[in-house]
Amino acid sequence: MSAPGDGGDGRVQGESEGESEGAWRREALRLSDRYLREVVIDFGLCPWAEPAITGGELRRHVVLDPVLSVAVALAFIDELARAGAPVSVGMLIFPRAPVAPAAFDRYTEQVRRADRERCRADGRKDFVMASFHPDAASSFETPYQLVSVLRRAPDAMIQLVRAESLDRVRAARPSLSEDIARQNFATVGARGAAALDAIVHDIQRDRARTYAALVREPSSPTRG
Repeated sequence: MSAPGDGGDGRVQGESEGESEGAWRREALRLSDRYLREVVIDFGLCPWAEPAITGGELRRHVVLDPVLSVAVALAFIDELARAGAPVSVGMLIFPRAPVAPAAFDRYTEQVRRADRERCRADGRKDFVMASFHPDAASSFETPYQLVSVLRRAPDAMIQLVRAESLDRVRAARPSLSEDIARQNFATVGARGAAALDAIVHDIQRDRARTYAALVREPSSPTRG
């Protein structure tokens, strides 16, 4: 399911590009694929998710630096802006950032504000951003509480949607956000929250096993 342009070039400071970094990126994208396919698409959570993914409108960037950088995020946004309308959705993925959900929300807000200031100066539309985190809320009672539950992506992630794309959809359907929230609430209710949790937890176990193996790889003894 990997989209054109996936991968990115974020590096860990002091580490050269090589097989280890390539493996981290491949696995982060594979886990992202599982989340998009098994949660977002299979549960029908977003009306434009599948067309964007299959139509090549999604671009993902994996950042391996464990330190969150606003500059790195803005550089990816610049890449999306240069790509133009054919790329409507971006995902900035942080598989090695040890950050709690609240701290990642604050980081996302920092990125949002920084980009908004640039947009005002440049006279362009900004990107609509949403924060995703594997440790986001796991229980819900209302359609709006469910939004956080559904954002339990395998890794901390910022989703970016081109504002012009949303503006066109909302012009034709002003109640879009509310409609999607109600529809997702009904869908998850019909299939059962337990079914959703089972898939999310399986992806999280996959993540834990995969990243643990990648962490062990560099420390393997050298054979003499």
